[in-house]
Amino acid sequence: MFRTVATSAAALIAAASPVLADVTPAQVWDNISKYYTDMGYQVTTGSRDEAGDTLTLSDVEISADTDSSDVSITVPSMVLQQTGDQKVRTVIEGEITADMTSQMPEQDDATAHIVIAIPQNEMISAGSPGDILHQVVYPELLLSARFNGGQTADGTDGATGDMPVQVRMTDVAGSYRSVDGAGARSTYDMTAADLDLKLDLKDISPDEDSGETGSVTAHTIVDGLTITGSMVAPDGPFDMTENLHGALNAGLVIDGSFAMGPMTGSAEFSSTDADGAETSGNASFSNESSKLTMALSRDALTYRGSAKGSMAEMNLADLPFPISYAVDSATGGLSFPVSKADGPQPFTLSYALAGLTLADGIWDLFDPEGQLPRDPASLTVDLEGTATVAEDLLDPAMAERMDRAAQADGEAEDAEGDGSGQQDETSGDPAMPPMPFRPETITINQLTLQAVGATVDVTGDLTLPQDADQPVGTVQGSFQGVNTLLDTLVAMGVVPQEQMMGARMMLAMFARPSEDDPATLVSELEFRPDGSILANGQQVK
Repeated sequence: MFRTVATSAAALIAAASPVLADVTPAQVWDNISKYYTDMGYQVTTGSRDEAGDTLTLSDVEISADTDSSDVSITVPSMVLQQTGDQKVRTVIEGEITADMTSQMPEQDDATAHIVIAIPQNEMISAGSPGDILHQVVYPELLLSARFNGGQTADGTDGATGDMPVQVRMTDVAGSYRSVDGAGARSTYDMTAADLDLKLDLKDISPDEDSGETGSVTAHTIVDGLTITGSMVAPDGPFDMTENLHGALNAGLVIDGSFAMGPMTGSAEFSSTDADGAETSGNASFSNESSKLTMALSRDALTYRGSAKGSMAEMNLADLPFPISYAVDSATGGLSFPVSKADGPQPFTLSYALAGLTLADGIWDLFDPEGQLPRDPASLTVDLEGTATVAEDLLDPAMAERMDRAAQADGEAEDAEGDGSGQQDETSGDPAMPPMPFRPETITINQLTLQAVGATVDVTGDLTLPQDADQPVGTVQGSFQGVNTLLDTLVAMGVVPQEQMMGARMMLAMFARPSEDDPATLVSELEFRPDGSILANGQQVK
């Protein structure tokens, strides 16, 4: 959403400079407006005045109206002027405003009103009509936003009342380059020295009749932001606002990355329930760095994210100790196909959490004597497989069919439950359409958990037959420190000794000591096509 607003004011930038040529203010404006109209937005101007080497545009509006959301961004004035050295300088005068509405199922529409001020802004454009590089400089960018609300707490109009979200960015610089032709490519990047975000929500309530109210204030500071990305457009116009599925099939390719430096934040909150009881608390958090990347094409949607040195702490008035945790690093990734195909397509899922530690106050709730090891915990998940995609997952028609089928199924269940309806003999039972995404195979490259002195490591290969009740394949596992952990749980009184004997017998059915290390338990589970299950060669089902 922010990128849309920012690039509406002045398109952001790219790395390489085009060959300089004489470019006019009108050609620069045509290049900017074409970027949005090609994607399905509507661009209108209240007035247009060309005088010599200057083009002045007033009340520029960039809007989109879809079945589920509306957006309207207004730039009060844009002045484009030739600089005399084959370039054009663009300045935005006044505050940019944006109004957005999203339809929410069985709820009031979600709304947002945003105001952006960019004092002393400028954009320098150079190149030729088919290859223009725009470079922007914003010494300061101020954004205020109000979400969900026609009115403030004192009953005034939400659009003119105090904004609960305030964002300030300094030393913003970026570039945007667009090259026309077959497979037209756009690239952009942006950097900011810092970001300061403040949130102030007062007298909020889940609904008018609940009698519950609450307030939240928060402050976050980020040191250093970087945004980069590119887009390869299909030939001819395309509509990303209502027909992303069609644009992808026509050849649209998008990728981007977002990186943050050190981040610190704090928050305070209070609430009053329907009986008048009050509670309050505060929280703090920090992060050394984080990054998110995304890519989307007709082949797949891919996300990758990482964070280092995260910490969070919460203090509640009702608790005598803080709730806190820290994580050395966390990474995750997901890639899955979005377009239908005749055969299975690959997907991947990965997640790694390293160095998770909890505050002693949390440990002491269930281990006051410190008998369990409190070493940092870790978790690693690495899966890959194939899946059949029977429908284009981003096709709005597919989502509508699923919604209609779910609604019909719910209505049929309601009628059956209250006895008020009878099944139409000609229509049959309401049936959900086949799931559009169905896994065929799963490979567990690694599933490792290390915590409280024990380690679990699992690998395996499975297939998922369409009409079978269980997968088919083999899963291997090794377990270290499990017997010591069980002994500790008995000593703590968490598990009675007589129950632990049964647990050990059950464990012995599925795991045996390793020949190389008797302290390590190993297990091999084989799932056969006939429905039987073998554990270490012994049939258990």
